[in-house]
Amino acid sequence: MSIKPIGWDGKKIKEMLEESEKLLEDSKKYHGIERLSLKEEDPFRYEKAYASLRGALVSARETALHVAASPIVTEIGELCFALYTPEGDSIVVSTGILVHVHTMSEGIKFMIREGYEEDPTINQGDIFLNNDPQCGNVHTTDVQTLIPIFWEDELIGWAGGVTHQIDIGGITPGHTLVSSIQRFDDGVYYTCRKIGSNDKIWRDHMIGAKKSVRSPMYWELDEKCRLAGNLMIRDAVYEFIKKEGIDFYKKFMREAIEEGRRIVLERVKERLIPGRYRAASFMDLPMKDQAWVPIARVDKLSNHPMEMIVKEDGGFSISFDGASAAGANAFNCDKGAMEGGQWVLLTQILIYGDKVNDGAYYAVEKYYPLGSWANPGDPYLSYQAPWGNLIPAYTTMMKC
Repeated sequence: MSIKPIGWDGKKIKEMLEESEKLLEDSKKYHGIERLSLKEEDPFRYEKAYASLRGALVSARETALHVAASPIVTEIGELCFALYTPEGDSIVVSTGILVHVHTMSEGIKFMIREGYEEDPTINQGDIFLNNDPQCGNVHTTDVQTLIPIFWEDELIGWAGGVTHQIDIGGITPGHTLVSSIQRFDDGVYYTCRKIGSNDKIWRDHMIGAKKSVRSPMYWELDEKCRLAGNLMIRDAVYEFIKKEGIDFYKKFMREAIEEGRRIVLERVKERLIPGRYRAASFMDLPMKDQAWVPIARVDKLSNHPMEMIVKEDGGFSISFDGASAAGANAFNCDKGAMEGGQWVLLTQILIYGDKVNDGAYYAVEKYYPLGSWANPGDPYLSYQAPWGNLIPAYTTMMKC
């Protein structure tokens, strides 16, 4: 049975993603955009459009916050929402913990590349759940809810929300399991799984999820919190389209991301000095007398060398070449964690007063050496406490 494509103009969304990546590779500009025509022709309408969408996301976050029960969400505020293109690039983001914005982007792209359009299919009202660090997440305790947004028969975007769970059912209680050494210690894994339809979470999923963690009440209410925020965002997008038109929305989302990319270039030229910068930090892992499992009983010093090159045109690159190897510990980082750490610094230090979206991601070149703690390439290692390496590693970016 053939599935009707849900992309634009009869395309599959995988074709749209490949086309977007090709345009970026060829032109070095998001979707090949040369002119920000909407902003040039009517800057007030353009800025009002951005502000209205971002306001809707902030409102969704502040409302959904009161649905949650976990103190990590309600008291600390580890919750954020973002609106994405059909291909999975963030357009606008809410307030909150911005480390998770591009992690959800990678989750969406994973589903597209794996052919979810055909199986298990992507439909209006579907709900997807992800907490797999191999699919863009930071660690299993960060749980993402993603829903597609359709206009008529076309996929026009995604809404995504993340909360940090108080327990994930891992080898020890809690949310940061430093005793983990392998995937099977990290707690329950949901690898971009469909968990609902018709805007409702399936009962079998909720039963299984609540039996998988030590704090079922927090899990249930946090899951409802993420879904509630996403549905509010979807409704806001529909109201936006009714007011501005679908053609304007389609064009606006592309230009907003390209502007985000250009903003980073301008801030680099304004605030940094061209050149090559190097710094290093270290993390000690005294595991010889503490680890539970013999393979992990090794005292280790983890090296976090960084080289940052600032270019005259505003571009810059970061490299962790020379980073220590991955190992049998909880502090390994996959791509989502690395991008998340980078996002925090970019948004809070370099572009704090400007539009924030995946344009910032596309403005930076990065190298995470395969086999290192920054890119282990091994799905069976533990990724439960990546902040152990991330914080000292990105301290060097702060220094640079």
